[in-house]
Amino acid sequence: MVYLDNAATTPIDPEVIALMSELMKSHFGNPSSIHTGGRQSRALIETARRTIAAHINAQPGEIFFTSGGTEADNTALFRAIDDLGIKHVISSEIEHHAVTHSLEFLEKQGRIRYSKVRLDAQGHIDLTHLEELLKESGPTLVSLM
Repeated sequence: MVYLDNAATTPIDPEVIALMSELMKSHFGNPSSIHTGGRQSRALIETARRTIAAHINAQPGEIFFTSGGTEADNTALFRAIDDLGIKHVISSEIEHHAVTHSLEFLEKQGRIRYSKVRLDAQGHIDLTHLEELLKESGPTLVSLM
């Protein structure tokens, strides 16, 4: 088992640090630029995207790089709502604020219906209540820690 969170402070593997240090010295071009340095940086990013996709049996277009957890949470939520037509999101009182604050914002905008599944005294999901919420009509996203 590989645990990658460590309260958002996962140490970086020394081999990764070494490779990134070398790449940052030689490929510092803005990957959105059309000059040679930018195109080289873009090529490295796209190679990484294809490599990761191949390892997890995904398409390169399904791989998104973000700066951290909050950006990743928001990307997933907003893309699901905007691109997949999600109208109902189920979460809980113990979900991370990166998720709950976004869901509250989206609900206030009238873009989604936001439901919170009940929890027991130990913080475990009430599966019967979750099943009830899932029976409601329309595309639904569940985000639970």
